[in-house]
Amino acid sequence: MRTDIPDTLDNYRNQLHAAIERDLARGTRTGRMKRRALALSVPATAAAATAATVLLTAGGAAGPSLASAAIIRHVRAELTGPAGSILHESATVTLPDGSSMRFELWTRAGTGVYRVIKFGQEASLSDTKNEIYNPSTNTVTVSPLPPAIHQLEVSKGGDPAAELKRMVESGQATATPTTYNGTPAYKLSVNSSSDTLLNGTAYVARSDYHPLELDSAAHPGGKAVFSTYEYLPATPANDALLAVTSAHPGATVVNQP
Repeated sequence: MRTDIPDTLDNYRNQLHAAIERDLARGTRTGRMKRRALALSVPATAAAATAATVLLTAGGAAGPSLASAAIIRHVRAELTGPAGSILHESATVTLPDGSSMRFELWTRAGTGVYRVIKFGQEASLSDTKNEIYNPSTNTVTVSPLPPAIHQLEVSKGGDPAAELKRMVESGQATATPTTYNGTPAYKLSVNSSSDTLLNGTAYVARSDYHPLELDSAAHPGGKAVFSTYEYLPATPANDALLAVTSAHPGATVVNQP
């Protein structure tokens, strides 16, 4: 496609795109600095270098830039856990009214099996049953769960990382290098999705693309600040984290029909 950008600037931009792709894909901090210095050493005037930077960061009317797209691919990969692994995440969720709550989740990747702590309650869900823990009485109430109800419970969502993944997959996300509380990070923004619930701002670590914070545009003041985001191998000990009964082996179990 014909553009008004000089050929030399087009070449420079392509080289810089390639350097960023390599930078995101591999290497230590020192290695990244060396490769970036090599990429930037191609002949170009100061004006051309400034223009190329603008082209990479502005995004443009056509959508996210190639640099943003490369970052988004890595974020999407990090938010997709290895098959069979157990995602463990914890966050402090601030609601629009200013109140906050603890959120902690253990879920098997690719299934609707999980244990969650939120709104001061702890519950777990499997394919066949629902378990609710009452800490004041150290009691677990176990109820059978028909398949239709199981699907309804899974669809309720409420997982900040899942919200971030939906935001990234909207196809409209852009990424900008920044710092978050002193940590090198990328700021992800979605402001033009047709689904307003997907619009918002998030921060992920540059080192491993783990989520740091998710801010809601649809619910001003609402945010989730992550303290843990990890994938655990499927071992008997980790499997026990998925159910309330196994997480609280000393609790009294009450079975409901």
